[in-house]
Amino acid sequence: MEIDWHKIFFNDEPYSFFLEILFRTPLMFLAVVIILRFTGKRGVQQLSIFEMVMIITLGSAAGDSMFYKDVGILHAISVFVIILGVYRLIIVLITKFEKVELLLEGEPIYIIKYGKLCFRSINGQNLGSDEFFGELRSHNIEHLGQIRYAILEDTGRISVFYFSDDEVLPGLPILPEDYNQKQQQITKPGLYACAKCSCTYQLEITDLVICDRCKHNEWVEALDRKRIT
Repeated sequence: MEIDWHKIFFNDEPYSFFLEILFRTPLMFLAVVIILRFTGKRGVQQLSIFEMVMIITLGSAAGDSMFYKDVGILHAISVFVIILGVYRLIIVLITKFEKVELLLEGEPIYIIKYGKLCFRSINGQNLGSDEFFGELRSHNIEHLGQIRYAILEDTGRISVFYFSDDEVLPGLPILPEDYNQKQQQITKPGLYACAKCSCTYQLEITDLVICDRCKHNEWVEALDRKRIT
């Protein structure tokens, strides 16, 4: 069986199309850079949802015109110009109308206040505990009692404000080795945090305790250690 090397590397396109790609790719790359330059300078973590959609759309239009010979470069550039125009229009609407801003960009949401999870806010944002706790651990947080406020920004970033050392409260541990020791049976009296909503209670030895706030029944011994930076 003879191997068709031309089909493997070039499919059914002629060799000349490879040279065309060498021209199309840097041209479309520069076009995307120029369009994004007109939208202003923002970091990736600062992008709102509709800005992410804009970038994905630009990437799709640019990518298609880089290596599909039936997609003309001018067609892709016209898409860029239209997207930029829509983006500018949305920015004007956001500036003038607060409801449009809330609809498109959302608003900051408190997810922790005074060491306790804002339970309804967490449920509304579909935050998985592993992902959420991992983000907090990246801020050198060992338990929730070290946090005065944690705010989920409209960019998806979490802003954290800490208690001073002498204000730290007993809170739910979030280090894996501590959190994974959650239990339903209380084998010794002490201060425990609900593994679901982080509320703390002084509990006695018992087989089953239901959290008054979330009706969950798993508990972790609360910690009150100061934050180490």
